Amino acid sequence: MTSSQNRSKAITEPLEAIPARAWVVLFVCSASMFLLLMDSAAMFVGFPFIEERFSATTSRTTLSWIVTALFIFMVSSLLIAGRAADRFGRRKVFLIGLGLYGIAGIAGGCIPVVWVLIITRSLQGIAIAMLSPSGLAMSLKEFPPSRRAYAFGVWGTIGAVTGLCGSPLAAGMVEFFNWQAIFIFTGIFSLAILVAGLITLSDEQEFGDQTPIDLLSAILATISVAGLTLFLVQGQEWGFMSFKTMICLFAFLATLPLFVHRNRTQAHPLFPKAIFSQRSFTIGCAGSALSQISFFSIFFGLPLYMREVWEWSPLRIGFALIPLNIVPLLTAAIAGKIVDQRGPRSMIVFGGIWSGTCFVMMGFFLMDPGYAYLASGLFVSGLGLMAIGNNTTIATLLDIDDALLASASSASYTARRLGSALGAVLTASIVGNRVGDDFKDVYIWVWILGAVSYFIGSIITYLFYPKRLSDI
Repeated sequence: MTSSQNRSKAITEPLEAIPARAWVVLFVCSASMFLLLMDSAAMFVGFPFIEERFSATTSRTTLSWIVTALFIFMVSSLLIAGRAADRFGRRKVFLIGLGLYGIAGIAGGCIPVVWVLIITRSLQGIAIAMLSPSGLAMSLKEFPPSRRAYAFGVWGTIGAVTGLCGSPLAAGMVEFFNWQAIFIFTGIFSLAILVAGLITLSDEQEFGDQTPIDLLSAILATISVAGLTLFLVQGQEWGFMSFKTMICLFAFLATLPLFVHRNRTQAHPLFPKAIFSQRSFTIGCAGSALSQISFFSIFFGLPLYMREVWEWSPLRIGFALIPLNIVPLLTAAIAGKIVDQRGPRSMIVFGGIWSGTCFVMMGFFLMDPGYAYLASGLFVSGLGLMAIGNNTTIATLLDIDDALLASASSASYTARRLGSALGAVLTASIVGNRVGDDFKDVYIWVWILGAVSYFIGSIITYLFYPKRLSDI
């Protein structure tokens, strides 16, 4: 019986009991998501204060690398980190990632020097790349196949809690201490989870796939992803037609076909064909990337709008985004139970249509009346964000064998992160350097971008994602 048939069977049979150990592993491994989301929230709140500290001696262009270095190194390392986790042991890679993140965070907080911050942020990006696929793979392996969507739902609830509390918590640390406290706090948290991981994570996770890693494929994959990431992240600042940006684009275009060809022809490819041969994986990645374009076009754009048009402070903006996470917090675990029984396809289609419609309504009718109306729209849109958010990852990994989960989840995370970068880039391209009324007039196209991406993701999922027995 094939993996796909096993998963379809699991959906139609009674749900299996969840071992108590599975919950312990899930909560320890969810630290990877907490650190990523908390880091994003903290940088969103803390960067203006970092800029204030160094603005007299360092250009804004250089300081921006304190934020972008983590993202660039994370995305560039994800593919290799996932394969390394499958090869050398997920527990080992996960624990090393926690140690690296914690030490780099504390060093960055205790040594307030720009070049030290940039280096430590780069190391933290690599650390998160090590944490995300290995942590998710270890969590899923502990749950029965028929209950993995529920595990994702709880994972999503933890993410929603972080999203709900991240910005206010970071703002409080800056307010009562200083921006350095952000780095020190996340670093100490990471080391505390490292201790918990040493105690709770089983040595069984150390026995990985003994297939050797093709180093040339690893180099080509890293250069390709790094080139595309730099093009997306730095293109707006460097200029999309500048020499540096064109070099990044050329590196991506030149190495991608070489990597694909080598991966197809190698006896031991970097990414086994079993991953990409699954239509659920490829369509799930497409839907995941499109949902991230939508979400980050708004998540990145709304703070700009609140700052440029409403002239709000960073602290006020941080609290203003809370309604977006309330419904996911309350419903993600429940949705996971539904997906366990019915599969992810219908939930993703609903989520895309719901969120896209909400974005259209907010863009055309709820921005001008003021924040109270916008907050109601953000709250209602949370139902769609919950339905499509983690479920695109469930859809991507549903038919992947347990032995390949880390490699597959790293590719899925890469698609998601590139989608989020593209959403931010397209938003920045739409608003440009506009301020005041000019910014306000053009911002409607950001809402349209988010809505269209959600609608396209729903259509692709409806038409091409494999149907389960529950869909027929």
